[in-house]
Amino acid sequence: MARIWNRLLAVAYARLPFLSRWAARRLPGHATAALPWAATVAARHVVPLRQAAVALVTLAGVHLKTQTPFDMQNPDGDASFRVIPGTVIPADLTITHDYYDHTAADRDVNVVFPIERLRELAAAGWIGRAASRHIGAMGHILGAEERRLVAASGPAIARLLREDRVDYVVLVPG
Repeated sequence: MARIWNRLLAVAYARLPFLSRWAARRLPGHATAALPWAATVAARHVVPLRQAAVALVTLAGVHLKTQTPFDMQNPDGDASFRVIPGTVIPADLTITHDYYDHTAADRDVNVVFPIERLRELAAAGWIGRAASRHIGAMGHILGAEERRLVAASGPAIARLLREDRVDYVVLVPG
């Protein structure tokens, strides 16, 4: 029943944007003294974009066709993530996400995972390089999955990006 309710809400929010704003105002805030997984900006050297490594992190449920799909049975969502190689061919990607209309993204995954645009920016010299690994994850994370995201998945993603010496991340919603 929760899964059906969540899908109905997703359709309603997509068709009536004022509903999502109304619902968001009623969510409990997450007050915190620091941003999770964020390095102290003042202590870091800011890298010019033309020299920077840039990674994509998408919350649109993008993953390789050979990877395990995201869990669409859990009404709290799925806080796991998939590592997507920087050399990926868009035809090797798929989307597992029931909570938004991804018809356009099914035709061109660059709508929610702009890997070809990122490569074009690197080739043109606007950025230093596209990262060697990118992240596919799922939005719509609630309850226990939200706690798992904060405690495990988020820090693991941050470690992976740091290992790859990523300077900037483009966060792409679904």
